[in-house]
Amino acid sequence: MQFDFRALDGTGKLQSGTLEAAAQAQVVEALQAKGWVPMEIAPSGDGSVHGIGWNWRKARNRVRLPELVAFTEQLSTLLSAGQPLDRALGILHDAGGNPALTAAVGEVRDQVRGGSALSDALGRHPQMFSSMYCAMVRAGEAGGVLPQVLARLAEHLARSSEFRRNVINALVYPVILLATVLLSMAFLLAYVVPQFADMYANLHAELPWFSKIVLGLGMAVRRWWMVIAGIVFAALLVFNFWLKQPASKRLVEQRLLSTRWIGPLLAKMEAERYLRTLATLLASGVHLVQGLRISRAVLSNGQFLDSAARVDDLVRSGTRFSDAWSSEPYFPRLPLQMARIGEEAGELDRMLLKASDTLAADIRTRLDRVLAALVPAVTVLMFALIGAVVMSILVPLYDLTSVIG
Repeated sequence: MQFDFRALDGTGKLQSGTLEAAAQAQVVEALQAKGWVPMEIAPSGDGSVHGIGWNWRKARNRVRLPELVAFTEQLSTLLSAGQPLDRALGILHDAGGNPALTAAVGEVRDQVRGGSALSDALGRHPQMFSSMYCAMVRAGEAGGVLPQVLARLAEHLARSSEFRRNVINALVYPVILLATVLLSMAFLLAYVVPQFADMYANLHAELPWFSKIVLGLGMAVRRWWMVIAGIVFAALLVFNFWLKQPASKRLVEQRLLSTRWIGPLLAKMEAERYLRTLATLLASGVHLVQGLRISRAVLSNGQFLDSAARVDDLVRSGTRFSDAWSSEPYFPRLPLQMARIGEEAGELDRMLLKASDTLAADIRTRLDRVLAALVPAVTVLMFALIGAVVMSILVPLYDLTSVIG
């Protein structure tokens, strides 16, 4: 059976391809043997890795972050209470919940009973348990502090989930408002405006230039709405395909990072995830070099991935973490100053965690400011557009009533 995969190689570059194996676990083992970090693995032909668009199997088998947090917290609690690992996994399996997670926990339990380490059993399910997750579990097993490490991991995942939820919640109202604007304009142009256009045509009324433009646009929307919708849909597909190309994606990422207002915010969001992951790994006993390699998996921006790969090489050659990142132009400066203090005091993990908290607070403040300005701007835009359409209809009507009167 063939499997498509995406993985980070030893230099941090994203690799993809196809491997022949009897099961997904063998693909994971083959990639890990090469020193690669599996990112996504799926049977060839189902579209999960290389395909474009929605994949129903992947959506059905998806494990949400809050569910993973709950599983990690419960496993930590059971182990802290003195339950054997296989029995704790059996209790969580019998508790049910997400079918995909329940099935994975059952397989992990069986592998642990067969003599596998928990980290190795979890590593056979890379779509649910990331390389960071497995690395922390492995460090907890080696140090004999697995319950404590799982509790720290659950806290890290919970913070990441809360941060993501706050960002999404903050964007909900502006998105709804913008959708309302678009739907209102579509209704006015497709239904209301053509009614008045037919009336003015029957009256042979002389219309102002802006009324002619709006009425002509409304008639075009009514007559050709299917063609317009098809063109828009095709344009979105083409843009989506173009955006998936590596060169195009890198170009967009570089432009966004260079933008005055958006760039610093995106950079801080990337740095916050990266530093929090690295701090959690270091606090769990993972070596800095290994932690740097694993932390690259949380980066989504190609510019940052390239920078992280260069930093890894510098740290391996003896350069301090803070000095290695200081030469990268997009990385925020304040966390590096805090990291330098942590290196000098021998508390790099604690200072990186504080730096990520500082970045998270600054991101929330910036998002609040952006949204505070965005909502009034969208509201003004809505009233301006709708007002222009309404005025283009009512002004000729007012002129006609004046003439008749």
